[in-house]
Amino acid sequence: MSSAETAPYEALARMIERELELIGAGDYDALAELKSERDALISTLPEAPPASARPALQLAALMNKRVEIEIVRRREALLLEFANVERAVRTARGYSPPRHDRRHVEATA
Repeated sequence: MSSAETAPYEALARMIERELELIGAGDYDALAELKSERDALISTLPEAPPASARPALQLAALMNKRVEIEIVRRREALLLEFANVERAVRTARGYSPPRHDRRHVEATA
């Protein structure tokens, strides 16, 4: 049940869950917008949360860890894709005709 003092913390947990969904979908524009909303919400929270916010904060921490894991997973997938592109470029170069270096003569008067 949401009370006035726990509502912002529950909203924070939902925002982090939404971040996870957006990262999974690759919707980085919406993710940037949501991050701005999250930062704005966090700036309104008191320095010390009420004890009743503990479950929402635990959920938020768990979801935040999942976001970190998903970011690392996405990063690794991008690095693998980049390596595949680099390998394809090297392979394609192997099939191209040999390049003959033209010798340039520099003549000065």
